[in-house]
Amino acid sequence: MLGRVKGFFKFLRKHPFKSFFYLIGLGIFSLGVFILLIYFGAFGKLPTKEYLKQLENPITSTIYASDNEPIGYYFLQNRSNADSTQISKYLKEALVATEDSRFYTHSGIDYKSYGRVFIKSILLGQNAGGGSTVTQQVAKNIFGRQKQFFLSTPINKIKEVFIAKRIESIYSKEEVLLLYFNTVSFGENIYGIEKAAYRFFNKPPEELSLSESATLIGVLKAPSYYNPRTNPERATTRRNVVLSQMVKYGFITEEEMQAAKIPLVLDYQQPKKVASSYFKDMVADEFTKWAEANPAEDGHIYSLEADGLSIYTTINPTIQKYAEKALNRQVENLQILMDQYWDAATTEGGKEALLNTLVDQNLKVKSLRSQGKKESEIEAFIQQKKKRKYWVVGKGYEGKLQSLKDSIEKSINRLHGSVLVMSSTSGRILGYVGGIDYGFSQIDNIKTPRQVGSTFKPITYLAALEAGQDVCSYYNNNLVTYEEYENWQPRNATGGYGGSYSMHGALANSINTVSVNIQLKTGIERVLAQAKKMGIESTLPEVPSIVLGTADISLLDMVTAYASISNGGNKIKPYAIERIIDEDGVVIYEAKPKYGDRVAGYTHVKQLQKMMEGVIRSGTGLRLTGYGIPYNLIGKTGTTQNNGDGWFIGASPEVVIGAWVGTYDKRAQFSTTKMGSGSYTALPIVGSVFHDLSTWKRPILTNFIYDFDYFPCPPYLEMNAKEAFEFAKSDTLYVQNLRIQDSLRVLSELPVPMDSLLGNNPILIKSDSILKDSTAADINSLLKN
Repeated sequence: MLGRVKGFFKFLRKHPFKSFFYLIGLGIFSLGVFILLIYFGAFGKLPTKEYLKQLENPITSTIYASDNEPIGYYFLQNRSNADSTQISKYLKEALVATEDSRFYTHSGIDYKSYGRVFIKSILLGQNAGGGSTVTQQVAKNIFGRQKQFFLSTPINKIKEVFIAKRIESIYSKEEVLLLYFNTVSFGENIYGIEKAAYRFFNKPPEELSLSESATLIGVLKAPSYYNPRTNPERATTRRNVVLSQMVKYGFITEEEMQAAKIPLVLDYQQPKKVASSYFKDMVADEFTKWAEANPAEDGHIYSLEADGLSIYTTINPTIQKYAEKALNRQVENLQILMDQYWDAATTEGGKEALLNTLVDQNLKVKSLRSQGKKESEIEAFIQQKKKRKYWVVGKGYEGKLQSLKDSIEKSINRLHGSVLVMSSTSGRILGYVGGIDYGFSQIDNIKTPRQVGSTFKPITYLAALEAGQDVCSYYNNNLVTYEEYENWQPRNATGGYGGSYSMHGALANSINTVSVNIQLKTGIERVLAQAKKMGIESTLPEVPSIVLGTADISLLDMVTAYASISNGGNKIKPYAIERIIDEDGVVIYEAKPKYGDRVAGYTHVKQLQKMMEGVIRSGTGLRLTGYGIPYNLIGKTGTTQNNGDGWFIGASPEVVIGAWVGTYDKRAQFSTTKMGSGSYTALPIVGSVFHDLSTWKRPILTNFIYDFDYFPCPPYLEMNAKEAFEFAKSDTLYVQNLRIQDSLRVLSELPVPMDSLLGNNPILIKSDSILKDSTAADINSLLKN
């Protein structure tokens, strides 16, 4: 082998000219093979002439809210189709003069331009511009450029040559121009001359003046750089270049050019505010499942990005605003506390140890250490304050004066959240906010499974009722070690033990010791089956700790399960699409919601509702009573270990609202349960939305109605379970005292003052060890210390 290589180089030295021509020949042969491979589809099939004859541009699909107002769009590109009568003489001439002066004489490929590019750009190193014709640009606009594993640019350029030749063999020059004007990008995520004309000048393209036409054609060279809204001086200069080109090629006179050089005046139209992108994604997922199961009559699968559909959704724009406002306000306030009072309880050494580890893992810090820099120099680099990127909700990245350590800290203790509003009677999604800012994080926190904490308890309690356990059965509140489960020892959030709780008292106060006892008596398999009946689709672990919320479940699943509780026991299926209308105005889909199977017996569901009312009236959800909501809501709080996730789900007979707040990096969490529990983080969001709903002149909320006013047994007794059960059976004063207390409460009821989060309650709240009752109050008091 080595001998052959030596022989090859010997031949090159002995026959240099012959070798040169051999190499040239080999290069030409290789290029020919390369081009043939492209032609025959080795790097992606070329569109056939038959396909090109039917070429149509994808048309935007529109998404509508429940009030039939457009709130968003789906598109491959944000384009619409102008017809040939809308493309004015000025537009055509400006385009040809600027982009492809020999457009009317070539057949898709301008070989003179390629010669210019080869000589000036390649041989002489000068910037001679591109060689692509308008037809080649049409090919690029419609079919895009695919990323190849090597030589992407040459492969795509050659493919565009073949496509351009085929286009020119099918379409007239005027039709090619129309294709171009309907597919070219004008920046700001808009494609096509019609969209651009309305965006910048608020008029149809056929009404554009010479100056306006030249301005838009000028934008094409570099849409962001020559954007007439953000860079009017550059746009004006570029417009004048276009006008000069039109004079050069005889399309307009010198006098017409001078008359068109007027100050640039826009009538810019702000794009309409679209729906939450999280909701758009949710609708797209639902649509895809439907489309795959329901192909069109011609056999093709409907496409949101290409078929020009009208998607009418369930989202209520007013409720959506309530939800967005409540989530943004709460997270903004909580972030102030988080920045001051966060911890890393799961990291040995706490947050300082975690931050030091993350700083040491920084690539620049590693590089400095590998270079042998002194620790003092490295520390100076770490502490150096400069403007670093920080995402401001609603605005995007902004420069913020931070050290490297500050920047890392801000990234890991960032709070996120979500809120979902659903009709419990139909499953219609009324409000959907999947995160704090779609631009910052596209993770949909409504669909993402997370540990649910005590919000799972009502499912276990309903399974227990179905299994025959009694609401007035008592359970010892003892700290128990379960040897059969690796010495597991479930603890109460308050740290309090002793006495016994009835079933309804244990749920209202979220007592873990009793809940585990109820879970074990009911049986894990029965509880898992109950969860599935109620709409929980996540895979659940067969462990006794599931009652404490150790399973990862999405907010969508949990709200769906709570809907079956609030509507009286009927399983529902959540949905976002009411109907779909095709481009011809034909309804091709219409939702027909209906109840599924029963999830439990009516009596047991009503008992659970009453128990969950107790959560609000006297338990961990007591904070909700400070929102001035004139309805007897039900609900449940949830807080996961180390305060990593805070949950609250509340319901009326018609509406269920769930919220989640937490960090993505579970190494960072609130330092105390006082600040990190669901009643403190998530409940105020739900409370705010319910408060807003309760102000409607035509209310959609009503009260739960029960056949009884109180459970005939106290929630807690300072005696063991057996004694408590016997005592409760003979106690005649408990219910009588409750009636007296309620009468006194009605007589003394006064308006409740509300803080900035609409959640101030003038009493101490039992809420997963919470002592304070107002986030706003905490911010003021804590920051003073």
